[in-house]
Amino acid sequence: MATANFIIKNNKELILHSLFGLLIGYFFLHPVSMVIHWVETNNSAFSWTEVERVFYDSMVHSFSFHMMPMSLAFTTLGLLGGLGSGIYYKSIKKKKYLLYGRHQLLQQSIPSLIANGKTEFVEFKPSLRHDYRQVKTDKNIELVVLKEIAGFLNAKGGTLIIGVDDYGEILGLANDYWSLKKQNKDGFQERIILLVSNSFGKDICSRIHFAFHTIQDREICALYIDPSSRPVYLSERNNTVFYLRAGNVTTPLTTSETVKYLQTRRKI
Repeated sequence: MATANFIIKNNKELILHSLFGLLIGYFFLHPVSMVIHWVETNNSAFSWTEVERVFYDSMVHSFSFHMMPMSLAFTTLGLLGGLGSGIYYKSIKKKKYLLYGRHQLLQQSIPSLIANGKTEFVEFKPSLRHDYRQVKTDKNIELVVLKEIAGFLNAKGGTLIIGVDDYGEILGLANDYWSLKKQNKDGFQERIILLVSNSFGKDICSRIHFAFHTIQDREICALYIDPSSRPVYLSERNNTVFYLRAGNVTTPLTTSETVKYLQTRRKI
């Protein structure tokens, strides 16, 4: 009995969807199919009142004994449709649950990452384009953010938190939002995607994952960066530079250093 209750509880969606599909197949699809058949075979003019009468007659007739094989066929069709719907609904529900769990985990981990400071896999940037020293918007700062992204892409990946200074102070993204055409996190995300796409290629955008968090009533952005399957280079003052994250710093490599590093990475 306990096992049966456990099975029912864990498959409630499948059972309900299957039952609903069964009822639709038996009480709706079968009569409707008979009405459609009547309309297609009836060559004379007819009114909606007559269609309603035929639908009622078909409903009654579909429940007769000699129509049981067809009723069974439509019931099975409805059952299978409901089962498929239940499986799909359950998978969507599971994905939402996993995403919610991941979101909660990230919310808990971000303060810890900030408290632990910069590492090989964690870097902070005060802003995307706001200069806190001169108190103005400076698009050159975007190049600094791109260097860090390139460094993580060329190494083992990592997390770049924007809106936090080198000492772990939460500055937020309000000044960045103010400088954008779309003054919210959507505009902020779109700006970074545009920068990454123009600098490294559209395919690299799939390596960047965004998560926004509110800490101390200020919104910050964490970029979760996967390592790139190919080397990425950043154009800087008519030069193409290869950046690499090593330890808790991101540094440019010379041509010979880049060649040696890429040869080493191929062997891994």
